Parts: sequence; structure tokens; C-alpha cells
Amino acid sequence: MEQKISSLVAAFKTVDAFGAANAADFPAASLGGQQFALIHTAVTSTATLGAGQVSGAEQTHSTVLGKVACRFHLHDDMIGITNAAHSLALLGNPTIGGKFLMPHSNGDQALLNSARAFAADAVAFAAALISVGLPATFLTQLNADITAFESLITTKGTALTGQAGATGGLANAAHQAAVALHVLKTIVPNTYKNNPAKLAAWATASHVQKHTPVPRAQPATTTPPAK
Repeated sequence: MEQKISSLVAAFKTVDAFGAANAADFPAASLGGQQFALIHTAVTSTATLGAGQVSGAEQTHSTVLGKVACRFHLHDDMIGITNAAHSLALLGNPTIGGKFLMPHSNGDQALLNSARAFAADAVAFAAALISVGLPATFLTQLNADITAFESLITTKGTALTGQAGATGGLANAAHQAAVALHVLKTIVPNTYKNNPAKLAAWATASHVQKHTPVPRAQPATTTPPAK
């Protein structure tokens, strides 16, 4: 979980720096400028992590950021599958149409329910989805992110106890920044479609490191001695 939080917060920081360096291309009143502003706010908010001004604050903030990070990674997993499925449909796959559609609702439970459906449906299409670019571990990653997100949804009430105000503000800033990052992944490439250097810089700045879970080792089975 700490890796997911660290990778998302690191992306916020590098995207914030990219926005500051290219502010002239994304005026404050523009949609892009507004998204960069949301990310800047999140960078400021997450800077309180580790400050330890209030007993338990660091753990609580870490839990809140963990939920936002898990949601981002889960959404990213699903977008990847959706795009791969669209490519297969364009290539003439007759059975994949109508599957792997992103949920219309932005709620946590809607995302979780859709993710479970993705995981179930993807088993039959795994080889085809991998053939158009998904990593071989995509199902392992998806199921791990579903488990992590579901766990944090279940426990978030406990994490928020006693610090609802400050923690709620942090959660809101981090969530808005995660959404802003997704939006900027459309806006920035469109803005710099004829500028390879800027596109390369953006690809580096906006990259969120994924940590593929390692399957647990199965206990060794012992063969009874022959009689």
C-alpha cells in the first residue's frame, strides 16, 4: 500500500512541476490550468504527511491517501482493459462488444462492482487482451487492486474517526488531483501533439509507477511414502 501512495504522490509532484514550468501554455482560467491547480493543492495538502502535529494524524492521512491511490490504480487498470477491448472490437472480435464498459457513476461502489465484472469477464479474453498490449500480469494486478480498494472502503470509517475535518480536506484534495491527472492525460498530449520534446517530458512527469503484486508461494505438498 505504501508503494501505491508513494507512486501517486510522486506523480502529483512531478506533474505540478511540469505545470509550473509550462504555465504559459495552460492559463489559470483554462481547463488545463484548473487541473494543474487542483494537483498543486494536493501537493500542498499531502505535504502534511509525516509532520506528526497531531497524534495519529500520519496514519490517518496515510489511510486516506491509500484509498485515493487504490482508486486511481483500479480506475487505471480498467481504462487499460477498456482500451484493449476497443482495439479487439475494431479488429473484428465478435464476442467482446458490449463488455468492459466503464461505469457511468463516479461512486466507489459502482467502480468496485464494475471492476469485479471486468475481472470475471477478462478470464475468457485474457490471451486476446494481452495480444493487444496488456501486460501478462494484468489480471493479477486488477484483482490485487480490487482487494486493496475494497478493504479500504470497509475500514475508512475507523480511519476518519476524530479527524474528520482535516482528513476530509486531504481526501477531497487527493481525489480531485487524481481525477485531474486523468483529465490532463488527455489535455496535455492534445496541446503538445506537434511537440515531441514536450510529449516526452509529459510522459515522464505523469507516469505513475505500478507495483505488480507477487503471487504468494503455495505451501509445498508432501507425498506420502509408498507402502
